[in-house]
Amino acid sequence: MVKYHSIDMTRKRKHVREIQKYLDMLMIDQVNITLHASRFGWSEDIQKQLTNSALLIRKYQRRLRLIKM
Repeated sequence: MVKYHSIDMTRKRKHVREIQKYLDMLMIDQVNITLHASRFGWSEDIQKQLTNSALLIRKYQRRLRLIKM
């Protein structure tokens, strides 16, 4: 059985907070790219960037769920 100390829990909270900040930044970036593309036109690079960003969002959402358990 593993006992968690307050230091471990503080580290965990900091890690959760950092991941959440990164997720928020990715989501805002996703909206900005979409607005830019809808205004100036879609390109292959923009579509790849949106796909990669969406995959990163999904990855970090999964990671955040696991950490919070």
